[in-house]
Amino acid sequence: MTVAAATALLARTHGQMLVNRASHGLSENRLLVATVGSFLVFYAVAAYQLVGRGLDYVLKVPLLGPLLAERLVYLLFFFFFIMLVLSNATITGMGLFRRKDMEWQVALPLAPRSLVMWKTIEGMLLASWGLVVLSAPILLALGRIYDAGPAFFLVTAPALLSLVTISANLSTWLLLFLVRFARRWWWKPAALLALLMLAGALRAFLAFDFDAVRTGDMAAGVGEILRHTELCMHPLLPSSWVAEAIYSTGQGIGQRAVFFHLVLLSYALVSLVVTARLAGATFFSAWNRVMHAAPGRQDAVVRFPERPGAFMELLRRMLALDRASFAIIGKEVRVFLREPVQWGQCAVIFGLLLIYSANLRRMGYDLQNPFWTTIIAHLNLLVCCLALSTLTTRFIYPQLSLEGQRMWILGLSPVPLQRVLSLKLRLSASVLALLMTLLVCLSGLSLGMPVQRMLFFSLAMMLMSYGLTALSLSLGALLPNFREANPARIVSGFGGTVCLISSFMYILAGMCIVLIPSWAHLKPLATTTPPTDWRLESLSLGFLFLLTVLAGGLPYYFAKKRTKNLDYLRDL
Repeated sequence: MTVAAATALLARTHGQMLVNRASHGLSENRLLVATVGSFLVFYAVAAYQLVGRGLDYVLKVPLLGPLLAERLVYLLFFFFFIMLVLSNATITGMGLFRRKDMEWQVALPLAPRSLVMWKTIEGMLLASWGLVVLSAPILLALGRIYDAGPAFFLVTAPALLSLVTISANLSTWLLLFLVRFARRWWWKPAALLALLMLAGALRAFLAFDFDAVRTGDMAAGVGEILRHTELCMHPLLPSSWVAEAIYSTGQGIGQRAVFFHLVLLSYALVSLVVTARLAGATFFSAWNRVMHAAPGRQDAVVRFPERPGAFMELLRRMLALDRASFAIIGKEVRVFLREPVQWGQCAVIFGLLLIYSANLRRMGYDLQNPFWTTIIAHLNLLVCCLALSTLTTRFIYPQLSLEGQRMWILGLSPVPLQRVLSLKLRLSASVLALLMTLLVCLSGLSLGMPVQRMLFFSLAMMLMSYGLTALSLSLGALLPNFREANPARIVSGFGGTVCLISSFMYILAGMCIVLIPSWAHLKPLATTTPPTDWRLESLSLGFLFLLTVLAGGLPYYFAKKRTKNLDYLRDL
């Protein structure tokens, strides 16, 4: 059997399984289908309106409008490309090296190339639907801006398909290389390089002239923005080819659009051939290395002492925890550090937020205008909350479900389940609140905000952190899935969808409440900053606290009540 025939056989088998699961889900989970469909329709309409109005506003900028709009298209697909590479690497890695069914699939009389090719295609399909959902309303808005007809969308679809194919194969190459050749000592120079980059960013942040930005003209600010976004226009990036194809199609330059479509198609086909060759040469050795590794070996990335030392004992006493509760927290920390998928994605998200917060003063706006300062501060808070909701839905929600068939061990431990739930909340919410509050304070320093306003946004971020964490953890306890060991599939179920939508609605309501004290600052023609009323800020924080209690505290109460009755043991 050839590689293509074996890959097609695996595709037909899994496709039939997907059809059966989809038909069963449509008949049994109608509420899920209605909820997801309504949310997608709402997102499509909102994204179309926001992107369309934003592009209209940018195009009206004198002399620089078309240039800025074109650069935004390049930036958009550059970030889509990076997101696709990361998501495909995560999904393909779990499918190739973390799934139980791979143990018997490797034993089948199938070529290793076909297994890797199918897992690459499967990861591409699972990761690309998000790109379709995100890009569809954006492409509609671009088509309206370019005054293009229906042919615009038919022509841009092959470009997006080629981008998805290149991203999926590139992630497979990186994955096979790391699994096959990575060594434990690589983490030391990587960590040193990360610290050096962090120190350089901190030095540039402290040495930057804040007053020069405040008094700089718009041309200088735009020049800085264009200079710092030249990377996304590199001619060797596939995302640049997609942006060129879309831009040329919208402008009616047919020959240039056909050229970049053919470039994308050729590289997509070549990437499939390279993946097949690379899989035949490295997959079995990478698979044997993964199977040879085991917890507790000397080549593990993170090693912990078997017995706690003096520092751990001091830390336990400082946290006022008994030994059993401290052991539960230690287990959570070990599980997090032993999962590169978790801390890797968290590091990427927090690193991007750190770079974004540290460079707010370089945006080129007149930061002496209270209108722009208020707008940027609230948008920054919104970005932090949305990123936090992504982390809580992806990692906090499936925590209790991932205990799986081992839940009875926790049920027999000296720590009751409701205590375990409380410890998970305290650990996750405290760490996330600390990190997000530091980011908000850093952005406040970048914007030159007064101490009172920085304290207001910090307290708001802290409440939102505890609220989002409690909401995700509580819904994960109320709607567990002990039959599934893949966290991505747990999140994509009914409970994960409810958690995502609930988090979004909580953020939307919280941002409306936080905006109350800043309403007087939203005057574009204002030249002086009006005094901030601390009573309005206190009232806003009070309303936000009540909202947090309703959105996070109430589900947490019902979750603790259910865990206290040990109902989970009947579902194992």
